[in-house]
Amino acid sequence: MQTWLVDIPVEECRARLAATTIGRIGVIVDGRPEIFPVNHTYDERTRSVAFPTNDRTKLRAALGWPWVAFEVDGVEPDGASGWSVMVVGKAEEITDADEITGLDAQRPALWPAGATTRWVRIVPAKMTGRRISASSSP
Repeated sequence: MQTWLVDIPVEECRARLAATTIGRIGVIVDGRPEIFPVNHTYDERTRSVAFPTNDRTKLRAALGWPWVAFEVDGVEPDGASGWSVMVVGKAEEITDADEITGLDAQRPALWPAGATTRWVRIVPAKMTGRRISASSSP
C-alpha cells in the first residue's frame, strides 16, 4: 500500500471550488494564524472566491494583511481517496450592491447574511489542488 498525490488541474480546482459550499479562510490575527469556516461561492466571472461575513475578526484580519489562504477539501464517495484545493491571494471588500446581490443568489446559504453583512473576495495569486489516495496504484 502506498500513498499517492496527484496534482489537480486548475480547471478542476475551479469546479471543485464552485461545487463546495463550506471552506476555510486562513488569516493572521495578532501575529498568529487562525482559520475560520465560511459559506462561500466561487464567482466564475471574476475567478475568485467570495463570502459574506460580519465586521469582526475575520474581516479585519483578511483585509489587513497582504495575503490570505482559502481551502476546500473532500472525500470521494468510495472513501478511499480525497482531494484538497487551496487558493492564496489578496482579500478585498466587495461594495457594489448589484454584485453582492448576484453573489448572494448563487451561494447556497447555509448561514444567512444579514443587514450588517459585508462581502469579501479572494483574488487568487495561486490556485493548487491535490488528489490523495492510499492504494497499490494512483
